[in-house]
Amino acid sequence: YFPSILIFKSLIILSSFLLFLYWKNNLNLFSELKNKNILVNVSKKFFYFGIFSCIFLFLHASFLGLDFDSKLFNTIRRLIITLFIIFEILAQILLTKNLFKFREKLKEYINPLILKIKIIFVITIFFISCAAFSILVFGDPSTEFKLILEWNYFSSLLLYYMFSRLLW
Repeated sequence: YFPSILIFKSLIILSSFLLFLYWKNNLNLFSELKNKNILVNVSKKFFYFGIFSCIFLFLHASFLGLDFDSKLFNTIRRLIITLFIIFEILAQILLTKNLFKFREKLKEYINPLILKIKIIFVITIFFISCAAFSILVFGDPSTEFKLILEWNYFSSLLLYYMFSRLLW
């Protein structure tokens, strides 16, 4: 509803930009550790998946508030939010995998307890997302269910970024 859509839409677009900075800074951090010969063979896949998640979040925000009576438009909107979720989960899994892979070399830089929490969190989000996608694909959930799912998913992402802050 107007004017809340303008505020919400602007904040999601800002979030997509901040998300880009998050993934870029993680890439820079791993590159710096690699240049100092602390890490070797660091995978950059997390960065690429993270960038795709930023792009799809931006596209999702861009289509908010637009209402066309078109099945194609609605399908594209659902595909965009689904791709955002998939790429974000994959980026988080790959980043956490890198951290776990190099945990011994990074033990003076990271908090091992927070790393364990991140691992449990990523695994939990992965299984919850699989269950949610199953319900969305095979069930006929209400609009309220979809909105609750979307809001809770975005809220859980904030926890992942909080854990990232506490990790270093």
